[in-house]
Amino acid sequence: MQKAKVKIVLIIIAGLYAIVRYHVFGPVLWRNFPVFTFNKILIFSALILWTLKGYKSFEIIEKPNVLNLIKIFVALHILLSSIVIKPYYLKSVFADDSLNLTGNLSIWAGAMAAAVFFGGKLIQLSQALRFLLLTGFIALHLIFMGGASWLQPQTWYGGMPPITLISFVLVVYVTVRQIRVNNNI
Repeated sequence: MQKAKVKIVLIIIAGLYAIVRYHVFGPVLWRNFPVFTFNKILIFSALILWTLKGYKSFEIIEKPNVLNLIKIFVALHILLSSIVIKPYYLKSVFADDSLNLTGNLSIWAGAMAAAVFFGGKLIQLSQALRFLLLTGFIALHLIFMGGASWLQPQTWYGGMPPITLISFVLVVYVTVRQIRVNNNI
């Protein structure tokens, strides 16, 4: 029961962060909460759970209940992202009405991360290499999606760092931690 409470608290923290950043300080209208903001909450929650739950060796997570929750959040993120991938929501990755180069690279890296994450053991690679591919593709997805704003704190809504930046830091932390703990790459 205690572990369930921790998960709920983490999801609530991710949700409050997204709500305050995008709706209180940012320009996002409340009518966009069910898709745009909820999408941010889902993937931010998945990354937080993924980071804090840890690993044994380079397995992406051995606890089935946590892994299943993360898989649901990631799948919903992919579905909702297909709805919000429009200039209205994501101006920085568009040139006119089509994706610019960074937008295309972000979608490509996200798709590759999803293939590694959901493909799991279908990909005939070592756990360590799968882990590094996953974290590498997630990092690239985040860099291409939001990296342009990371070094411009004056553009951060309410002075709150972008979720892509926080997520990138979490991915780098997990990667470095795993390399140090396992020391076999």
